[in-house]
Amino acid sequence: MTGWLAGKHIWIEGSSPAIAAACRAAGATLTSDGDLDVWVHVVAVGAAKPAHEIAHAEWRASLGAGLDRRFLGAKSFADACRARGVGGAVLFVGAPEQALGADQAAAAGALGNLTKTLGVEWARDGIRVNCILTREDGATLGNLAAYLASDYAAYVTGAVIGIALDD
Repeated sequence: MTGWLAGKHIWIEGSSPAIAAACRAAGATLTSDGDLDVWVHVVAVGAAKPAHEIAHAEWRASLGAGLDRRFLGAKSFADACRARGVGGAVLFVGAPEQALGADQAAAAGALGNLTKTLGVEWARDGIRVNCILTREDGATLGNLAAYLASDYAAYVTGAVIGIALDD
């Protein structure tokens, strides 16, 4: 399926070599400038900490990175798509709720609900919103992300998909 993302301009905010490699291999141009077709947000996973040891500032920082930044980035991307009169795709990537401490679990759980809500709300504008929850950063993640960024997934929106780790 070489070339299935040809002509697509994708910004991967955050770090995922697997997603970058899969999108490039499928023909996408990775950029943070200009008119974007896809915005992917990958959150850096912090260390897990028992709930009773999480300070308020740490709690807010986790929600800020894992939820607030994602909503605001997705809103900005969607506003730009609407202004150009085109659709697009948003993809959130992060760790599943069960993988980390209470602060990151709260952000991941809320992100699932946000994904479903935006997926329905923005579908009328041709903007798809999906989420992959995993600690995996291998080919499976990259290929799934490339698929969700592509037109092959034109009818997939509001999906929260988990990928188990290959042990």
